[in-house]
Amino acid sequence: MPDLILNPESEIVIFFGPRGTGKSSLMRHFVDEYLKTQGTQRWELSEQLIRKKNANRKTPLTFPNAPPIYLNTNYKLKTRAGIEFKGIPIEGKDIGVSNKDEKYRNLYPAPLIILDEAENEFSSKGEHLPKGQLKFLMECRHYRVIMLLAAPRAVQIHKDIRASGSRFIEPRKRIDKFDNFKRLYQSTWYCREFLDTSAIEEYIATNSKSGNYVETSYTHNGDIRELYDGYEYEDDFYPSEGENFET
Repeated sequence: MPDLILNPESEIVIFFGPRGTGKSSLMRHFVDEYLKTQGTQRWELSEQLIRKKNANRKTPLTFPNAPPIYLNTNYKLKTRAGIEFKGIPIEGKDIGVSNKDEKYRNLYPAPLIILDEAENEFSSKGEHLPKGQLKFLMECRHYRVIMLLAAPRAVQIHKDIRASGSRFIEPRKRIDKFDNFKRLYQSTWYCREFLDTSAIEEYIATNSKSGNYVETSYTHNGDIRELYDGYEYEDDFYPSEGENFET
């Protein structure tokens, strides 16, 4: 059994760092490793949990037709067998546990949730997140949720998420290797990793001067650029239909 890059039961991992340090590409590497080593098993787990719940339901719940992955970004996804599939679009405001005052999306069990630019999905402003989102963070282990978030700075992630037992990873640099034909064949990220809430809060409070972290590295074999669009947000800068550039 290969080493698992993510806790197979439940985990929240937050990647942070300024532009160009490799946080988004490292998150994409995590997704690739997840699909290669955990995706099939967690797809089966999702079906098992639904089948168990259906035993006591008059109207049965449907099963996912691929590993249940929710995301707000454009990733190329493949099962371990090499079959391409599309993730399910989602926004941060969709994620939570519904109550009489708040309504959230019903997600498949054992999902992988991927949110890039997460500072725009869960605002850092406000004392607390809504009750339904707080409940989701506190109890998501019971639903076997794995969540990956990326933001420019750790402090931009809402403190309720930071307090949820998350693992924080700060890529410091990425080293790419190219062959004689200038083809990228390997990328390695060198990171600082924070394993508990107190460590990341101290790092934030001391303006990154605290040394309460471990140094880690992750290596991707292949061209990581083939797995995601590095210019995904380019369209945000162009004029809307019917408008033109201003001169």
